Amino acid sequence: MENRKLLEEIARLVYENSGIVFKDSNLSVLESRISVKLREKKTTAENYYNILKTDKEELSSFIDFVTTNFTSFFRSENQFHIMEEFVLPEIVKQTRNEKIIKLWSAGCATGEEPYSMAMVVDDFLDKNGLYKNGWDFFVIASDISLQSLFVAREGKFPESSVKKVPKPFVEKYFNFIDDRYIVKDALKKKVRFDFHNLIYDNGIRNIDITFCRNVLIYFDEKTQKQVLENIYIASNEKSYLFLGHSESLFGIYDKFKPVSHPKGIVYVKSV
Repeated sequence: MENRKLLEEIARLVYENSGIVFKDSNLSVLESRISVKLREKKTTAENYYNILKTDKEELSSFIDFVTTNFTSFFRSENQFHIMEEFVLPEIVKQTRNEKIIKLWSAGCATGEEPYSMAMVVDDFLDKNGLYKNGWDFFVIASDISLQSLFVAREGKFPESSVKKVPKPFVEKYFNFIDDRYIVKDALKKKVRFDFHNLIYDNGIRNIDITFCRNVLIYFDEKTQKQVLENIYIASNEKSYLFLGHSESLFGIYDKFKPVSHPKGIVYVKSV
């Protein structure tokens, strides 16, 4: 785009409505997305900017379009080992009236993360005989992208997507139909998908485990603090938070404290 000011105004619209920041380092990404929309709609940048200002549905669709939704099953595999080996045993040790483990995939994209979480917890409860003792779980999976949520709810994935899924889990949790691996209904029922912008409180409470990985990097510090506060409010008294490997709470937020594990870091609610 030749009009730098207009590009910055569209970036401002995206920020005000999603919290996602486009700065000098990644404005080119936004610019390329705008170019696609201009060709698609056969209009000018000025006209499209005016559409975004007045048409909430188009703005929502555009934010969906510019959101990066790369994910995979068992991405950063060690964090799932930490959850299985340390976090889940700690949770079941707690004295609690409700034996339900509540998990949140905050920024779930096309569903690989929450389904991975569900597989690990289901397998843990099953092999330790905890279902017989009244334990159960569910995963809330939220994202700002309606398109991604549609794919996630379908639970249908190509063979290339399940390469990192342990073979016993593939056999236990997927059906293979028409060249697609389809999440079995029993597991799918454990995951509840929801449209949600993380800059707002979505009203959920008593979450035991939150995965908010590779999400904070898209926000400025002010928005990061707001997102973390919303996670804090949603979290149980003793709960656990997983971030992406390039993310840290140091100097930003101190209500979750880092705990070292041989396979990585997990944050524990401390206040």
